[in-house]
Amino acid sequence: MPFAVMQEMPNVSEGEYRLVEQHLGPDRPPGLLAHVSGPSEEGWRIINVWENEAAFRRFQSERLMRAAGLAAQGDGFDASKAAGFRSYTVDGAEMPF
Repeated sequence: MPFAVMQEMPNVSEGEYRLVEQHLGPDRPPGLLAHVSGPSEEGWRIINVWENEAAFRRFQSERLMRAAGLAAQGDGFDASKAAGFRSYTVDGAEMPF
């Protein structure tokens, strides 16, 4: 069942987003169907659609947390901003397709 995640990241710039993105690696994560990101009124927004929730949780635990940690250690990404992130999710039952 498809699973969508929207992350709102207040006060995060495109440059900071790219710092984390660099550490994710070039290959597409298994189960990722669509990825869109861009500026929002508050900072940066990411919307991802996954094949299922398990694919997202695997990416989150195996790659995303590591990438954010590496960016914070070596590139100067302010990890304290993560405390302000808000995530919203919907599953296939809530999607019209």
